[in-house]
Amino acid sequence: MTATTSHDQCVLKWCNEAGDHAPHRQYVASLVAWHQTWLIGINVVQADGEPVHVELTATARWSPPATVTLKPDEAEAVGQALLEAAARAVR
Repeated sequence: MTATTSHDQCVLKWCNEAGDHAPHRQYVASLVAWHQTWLIGINVVQADGEPVHVELTATARWSPPATVTLKPDEAEAVGQALLEAAARAVR
């Protein structure tokens, strides 16, 4: 990715990337987690004519990121499971 062009010029108006780029990516959230030692990223991604999917990225301070690619229904199931787990944790 290069930063020579505004993301407003991407053909996909939802894309946050700048310059010439593939894949297209919309940054949804970045969360610092677990005693501020992990960074969790959630993005909407589309690359090389693939269907739009959700990308979940996790990285510790000194490690390369681990990325999980999810179909929209899989991402929704993970989101529901996280909500359920959080509700159980505070009971």
